[in-house]
Order: sequence, then C-alpha cells, then structure tokens
Amino acid sequence: MSLTIYLDDCSDDNRLIHSLTLAGHTVISPRSTNTKDLDDGDHLRYAAAHGYCVLTHNPLDFRRLHRDWQDRGFTHSGIFVIYRDNNIRKDMNNIDIVRSIANLSASNLPIANEIHILNQWR
Repeated sequence: MSLTIYLDDCSDDNRLIHSLTLAGHTVISPRSTNTKDLDDGDHLRYAAAHGYCVLTHNPLDFRRLHRDWQDRGFTHSGIFVIYRDNNIRKDMNNIDIVRSIANLSASNLPIANEIHILNQWR
C-alpha cells in the first residue's frame, strides 16, 4: 500500500525521504511546505487537513496529541512513531522504517485515527 507520509521536524531527513520514496510512498517534508519549526500540534493539524500520515521520532508528544484528539473526536490519517534508544544497534535505520511500514500495511490493520509504534513492526 502506498501512503502519503508527512515527516515532522525531527524526522525530516533527505535519506529517509529517498528510502520512503523508493518504496513507493509520497513523502511531504516540512521544508517543502513552509511548516518547518511548528509545534507538534500544528504538524498534526497540517497533516490531518491534507490527509497525510505523520511519521515522527517524537513519540511522547504525539501519543499525548493522539489521546487528546481522540477525546475531542478529532480525526487524522494515522501517526507512525519511532522510539530511539540512542544505540546504533537498536535504533531503526531507514531500511527498518520502510520495512516496518510495509509490514504494518500488509497486516490490514487500520491506520487512520490510530497511532502505531513502528519499532514493533520490524
């Protein structure tokens, strides 16, 4: 399944954009949309307004935002979070991220209005 993925500031990386694009996804960077340096809530609002899934390396803030949005009845197109251990052997690389999204997509679980920890889909 091909997705349109919006990277928040902490995930905005040219190599990740290249890897996701090669896998068939459309990738939106905050640099290309004048949304760089927004707070996380504004990133989520922007992505939701355009139907984009969010990919972030900032899981705590986006988990909180997801809960808040659920409580208020707001909808979004999905949030993918990645945890970092600051250990090169454990942290996900770009290939791991692409593979995780493919594995999640193949599971046929809903993505919209859900938050998924990509680390669990390696």
